[in-house]
Amino acid sequence: MGHTKKAIKAMQNHNKSFGEKVKEVLTEIAIIIFAVSFAAFIERTREHYKEQSEAKEFLIGLSQDIKHEIDQVKQSKNAMNQVVKSYTTLIHYNKRSLDSLENTHKRQSFGIPEFNSRPLNGRYEGFKASGRIQTIENDSLRNNILKLYQEDIPFIDFSENAFNGNQLRLQEVLYNGQGDDAADDNPLRTIITPRGKLALTFSISYSTGVLAGYDRMIKQGEKVREEIKQEYGE
Repeated sequence: MGHTKKAIKAMQNHNKSFGEKVKEVLTEIAIIIFAVSFAAFIERTREHYKEQSEAKEFLIGLSQDIKHEIDQVKQSKNAMNQVVKSYTTLIHYNKRSLDSLENTHKRQSFGIPEFNSRPLNGRYEGFKASGRIQTIENDSLRNNILKLYQEDIPFIDFSENAFNGNQLRLQEVLYNGQGDDAADDNPLRTIITPRGKLALTFSISYSTGVLAGYDRMIKQGEKVREEIKQEYGE
């Protein structure tokens, strides 16, 4: 307001020429524009610093979330590989080989597990929902995070659901096998029937997609963590 008053006062000064008045007014206007622009620049700088501080805090926390998720997925991968190994062995069994096992008092373990990976995505979803995902200025890092949480992790959920759906069919084969002449107190005699082996074959087939999803998530997660480390040294 002070510079505005000076500009008005200059125009009203009868002791100065018109040129002097214009020069003085333009000077005051220039000072006002500079002051406003500088204040806006300071505000933008302050806001940018705040955004980058929040982005850094988010990314460092996200890196830990991803590490935990990778560890969980690796455990699931090991468990799935054991399931595939067990099911592949059972597919090659017949009544004679099962009799031989029983005669030697050996027992083949058999389970019908389900896989339900649940990512720690609360931090990511909250940051994204707030509209702050674009404050991650590293385009490569931002895009890799989006790929991880919008493509790779959802695919694990999709593929596990498909696998679990077939596991239910395998359970039905086992539970309904009491009516088969091959079924007795050993559930493997039901599982090695044609219906059981077909269900096992489908389980192994579905496991291929699950394992591929695990590998993609692990690879992408490690890529994101490495980029965060390069960005912040954390």
